[in-house]
Amino acid sequence: MLAAQFGAGTDQINQPAIFNLDVYYAAFRLPDFLFNLLSYGVLSAAFVPLFVEILKKEGREEAKVFASEILRTILVLIIAVVAVLFVFTPQIMQIFVPGFDAEKMQTTIDLTRILLITPIFFTIGSIGGGIQNAIHIFWGLSLAPIVYNLGIIAGALFLAPQYGVYGVTIGVIVGAFLNMIIQLVPVFTSGYGFTIPRMWFSAKVKEMIKLSIPRVFGMSVTQLSLVVDTIVASTLASGSIAVINFSSNLESLPIGLIGISVAIVSFGTLSSLAVDGKKSEFIEEVANNLRQMLFLLIPLTLGMLTLRFQIVRLLLGRGNFSWNDTILTANTLGVFLGGLVFGGLVFLLARAFYALKDTKTPVIIGIIAVVLNIGMTLTFTKVLNLSTYGLALANSITNIVNVTLLIVFLSKKLKANILDWKEIWKFIFAALVMMLTVQGTKVLVGQIFEKIGSSGEIDTFSELLIQTSAAVAIGIATYFCICRVFHCKDIKKILTQISSRLK
Repeated sequence: MLAAQFGAGTDQINQPAIFNLDVYYAAFRLPDFLFNLLSYGVLSAAFVPLFVEILKKEGREEAKVFASEILRTILVLIIAVVAVLFVFTPQIMQIFVPGFDAEKMQTTIDLTRILLITPIFFTIGSIGGGIQNAIHIFWGLSLAPIVYNLGIIAGALFLAPQYGVYGVTIGVIVGAFLNMIIQLVPVFTSGYGFTIPRMWFSAKVKEMIKLSIPRVFGMSVTQLSLVVDTIVASTLASGSIAVINFSSNLESLPIGLIGISVAIVSFGTLSSLAVDGKKSEFIEEVANNLRQMLFLLIPLTLGMLTLRFQIVRLLLGRGNFSWNDTILTANTLGVFLGGLVFGGLVFLLARAFYALKDTKTPVIIGIIAVVLNIGMTLTFTKVLNLSTYGLALANSITNIVNVTLLIVFLSKKLKANILDWKEIWKFIFAALVMMLTVQGTKVLVGQIFEKIGSSGEIDTFSELLIQTSAAVAIGIATYFCICRVFHCKDIKKILTQISSRLK
C-alpha cells in the first residue's frame, strides 16, 4: 500500500514532503528509539523469567502485583520522557536527519511529535504480551501485529491520497492503540488482570531493574546503530531511507514468521526449564528449535535471493513504485539476505541467555557487533560509496558476527553443542539444489512467455505471478524430496503435522 501510494522516491524530483516516504520512515526513529530503550529493553530481558518464577513459587496474585508494579514504573518513566522529547523534537531531528531540506525537516518533526504517543500504547501492550508469553497463551500476541498493520493500511488507503504521510501516521496511531487492546483482552479473560501496586520498588522490581540495566545499555547501542543508518541514509540520494526500509522489511518477513515466532513461543518454556533447573531439557529445547529454524531459514534465504526481483515487483511494483525503485530495492534486498539466517537465530539465542537470567553476555556481544556495524556503515557508504548496498552489507555482517559469538558463548555456558552440523549440511545441500531448480524454472517459464509474446499490464503481472509460483512450488518440492532422501530429522515431523491437518 505504501509503495503504490508514494513509491520509494528514487527518481521523483521536487516531490512534496507530505508524499515522501523518507520523511515517514525517518519520523519513526525517535519513538522507536524511546520504546526499544525504555520498554522493550526492560521487558524482553527480565519480565517473563521473573513473572514465571513468581507465578510458580508465590502464585497468581503475587504475579499480578509484580506485573502491575512494573507497568506503573515504566509508564511513569516513559510518559515523562515523551513530554521532554516532544519539546526538543526539532533539535533532535536536526541530528537524526541532517540531509533533509527545510520542508522535509518540518514534516518529519510534525510526524515525530504525533508518533510519540505510540511508545505508551506499545508499553502497555508489551506487558500484556509478556504475561501471555508466561502463561502460554498466544492468540493476542499473534493478532497484535495484524491489527497494527490494518490501522496503517487503512490510513494509506483512505487518508493518504489527500493528507499524504500525515494520513498514514493517523493510521499508525489507531493501529498502535488496537495493538494494545488486543493484547490486554486475553490477559483479563485469563484472570491475570492488573491490580493496585503496593509499593514503588519491591524486591522483585529492583531485581528486574538490575537485570535490565545491561539490556537497556545494549539496546541504546543498538538503537544508536539505527540512528547512524538514518543519518547516513538521509545524506544519500532521495528515496534511500525508503529503499532501506522496504528491503529490510522484506528480509524481516521470514525472520518474523520463523525467528521471532519460535523465540516468543519458546521463551516461556525456556524460562520454566531454567527455573526448575532442568539443564538437559533446556539444552534439548534450544538445540531442537535452532535446527528446526535452520531447516526453514536456509532454503528461504536462497529462494528469496533467486527470486528477489520477482518478489519486489509482485509485492511493491504498482502505482508510483517505479522500475528504478524495483531495481534498487531488489539489489539491496539481495545484500540484506546475506544475514537473514543469522538474523533469524539471534532472537532465540538472546532469549536463551535471558531465561538463564544472564543479560550481560548478549549485551556485550551486541555492543561489539553494533560498534562493528557503525564502522562498516560509514566505511561502505562514505569511503567506498556503496550507497544503500553498503548499509545492507554492514547489517548482514553484523548479524553473522552477533550470532556466531552468541552460539560460542551459549555453548560454553551450557557446556554442550547446540548445533547439529550433520543435519545443517543436509539442509545446505538440499537448499543449493533447490536454488538451481528455482533458477531453471524461472528461466524456462520466462522463455515460454517470451515465445507466446503476450503483452499488457495485467498479462505482465499474471505472467510474473505464474513464473514465481511455479518456481516456488518446484523449489519446495525439490527441497522436501532431498531432505526426505537424506532422512532429515525434521522432515518426518513436518509431513506428519501436514497429514494430521489434512485428515
